[in-house]
This record gives sequence, structure tokens and C-alpha cells, in this order.
Amino acid sequence: MKKLHVLVLFLFAGSTLFAQDYKGIWTGYLRAEVYDVTVLNMQYILHVKDQNQNIVSGKAYLYRNNPLKAEGALDFIGVIKGSELKIKELKILYSRIPADTTRFLCIKNLELSLSQEKGVENLSGTFTGAGENTIACYPGKAYLERFSKDNQDDIPPNLLTNLLLDDRDPNVFMQTKLARPIVLEVTNNVIELEIGDYLREDGDIISVYHNRRQFIKNLPIVNAKSVHTLRLNRDTELHEIILYAENLGRIPPNTSTLKVFDGSKEHLIQITSSKQVSAVVYLRYNPAQKSPSK
Repeated sequence: MKKLHVLVLFLFAGSTLFAQDYKGIWTGYLRAEVYDVTVLNMQYILHVKDQNQNIVSGKAYLYRNNPLKAEGALDFIGVIKGSELKIKELKILYSRIPADTTRFLCIKNLELSLSQEKGVENLSGTFTGAGENTIACYPGKAYLERFSKDNQDDIPPNLLTNLLLDDRDPNVFMQTKLARPIVLEVTNNVIELEIGDYLREDGDIISVYHNRRQFIKNLPIVNAKSVHTLRLNRDTELHEIILYAENLGRIPPNTSTLKVFDGSKEHLIQITSSKQVSAVVYLRYNPAQKSPSK
């Protein structure tokens, strides 16, 4: 039997209420070796700009000076489980790499553990990933320390200035601020999204993005529901859905309803977007455990 959950406020409480504080800047490196030969050695920064209980989001930065200068930045989201932090990079914001190489910037998944050594908090673990061309990158190891006056000289001055300035601004997408996310638990990786008008048709049009990639383009919001199937990567726990207002219709703001059905449960959400703020939904994939056969 399907269960219906109506969400008006942001839901996600319970045991995650006292999650570890990861907000701020973490600086360190990424390294990868193949047969004892270093194939990747870059400085890496995680700027956790927002933490909503056990969900984090922000920007990641990579840079290297010599011998081949390279740099880049990516958006990311992440989920906290105790002292474990899983980061999923979403989209490359910019990439500057040597023109005479076949190198490319990877979109990575990191699995990190929080610990403390000599009074300094650090995150260490592993990463995997692939480029925008879907070619796999070399897997490797990551190490980061919480930013402090003792390691601030490790960050180039121009990048440090940008980080400190960016710390004052909210997360953005296509020149809109991202609203506080609504978090939904789903147990199936095949999700049905049903989108319709909230009150009455007034010409609203939206686009829907999954992990910063366009999933639905220029959808008119009408009373007749529009149904779309989304397949989630089973290896990724957290998935981001952004509902971006292409216009405001005849009566601002842009309003709609979103029904998320995962095969067993339905969640009904009232969505409001504007040209200043885009609505965000996080789908947290937690597959149902199969009962042992008798």
C-alpha cells in the first residue's frame, strides 16, 4: 500500500539533529599513484558553505602551480554519518588546464573520515570519479585540514581572498539563491516525478535539474499532471533536484506541486520558485533491506 506524506515545512529531524559541524574551509591535497608512480598531485579545498543537520553543500577547488599549472572549481553536496563524510561533486564551474595535454578535470566522489591529530581536525579518505566525457579518472587518496592561521599560507593569496569573500554569499544556481532544501528518503532508485499546478494555471514554466544537469526543459505548469521517470545512480546516496523558474507566470511567484513516488511511498511537496530563489529537493537513496528467505 502506498503511503502519502504531505510536506509544507522542511522535514528532516531525529537522530541527525546533533551532527558534527563541518561548515567552513578545509584545505589539503589529492594524490593518486599507479605502480608507485605519482599520476596526480594537486592541492584541494572543500568550502562547506551550508550545513543542514547532516547535509552539506558548497564548492570544491583544485589548483597546482608547477610544472603544469592547473586549476578548477566544482559545486558539491554531501551527507554526514557520524564521523564519516561522503562528498559528491556535481558540476564543473570552471577548469583551466594545460592546452598541450590530454588531462581533464574529474567530477569526484569522496569518502572521508573525520579525526583529530595534535588538536587539528582533519578529513582523510579516498576518491573516485570521471570527467564530463565519462572517462574514469585515477582513484586516489585525499587529506584535508580545517582552515586556520597555521595553514592559511598553503592557499594562494588570490584564491584565499575569493574564498573569504564567497563565504558571505549563499549557494547559487544560474544567478538564483538556492532555498533551504527539502530532504526526502527514497528506497528505490527508479523515481516517478509528477508535476502540476498548485492552484490555477497562470502560465508558469519551470526547468528541472538533477545534480546540476538539465532533466526537464521548459515545462509548462498546468492542471493536468506531467509525469517523468528519474533513475538514480545506486552508488550515490544523495541526489539534488533543483526546480528553476523560467518565468513567473501571470501571478508571481512560480508555484507548482511535486509528487515523488519511489514505488512504495509518495511525498507531495508545494514548490515556490522565483527569479531570485530556486527550490531544492534532496533525494536520499536508502534501499530497503530485503527480508531473509525462510
